Amino acid sequence: MASVQEQREQLQRAKAARSAATELQEYLDSLPLSEPEVKVILASGSGERSFVLPRAALDRTIEVLESLGDGQEPSVLPMVKELSTGDVASLLGVSRQYVVRLIDDGRLPCRKVGNRRRVRVDEALRYLREDNRRRAQRLRDEMAEIG
Repeated sequence: MASVQEQREQLQRAKAARSAATELQEYLDSLPLSEPEVKVILASGSGERSFVLPRAALDRTIEVLESLGDGQEPSVLPMVKELSTGDVASLLGVSRQYVVRLIDDGRLPCRKVGNRRRVRVDEALRYLREDNRRRAQRLRDEMAEIG
């Protein structure tokens, strides 16, 4: 179990990640959509470097920062792959039957291949992010109530 100091540091890192995600999103929102690339400058005590990145890469960066802000360890997977309900269950940490219920309730889109359900990786990760955000918010609300 993490010490109180470690928990504080983790909360500070999460807060910094959420703040960075918000600032980056606000900056990207201020740019015209006709700009497909953005120059990024990274600076540290040992100097700075600049890169030109596609806007889509910065969109993914925001998603990673949001995951870090929710206290999660983000992962990057190709978005074209489809998963079985069992694979989605492993990713979400739930039972296969629960995934089927999410699909049947319309909370997780899928396509049918014969009598099998296939869920796109990006849809499964979207659901996971939203679920993590809901849980993180509930935890923040409970922590605020405690003190």
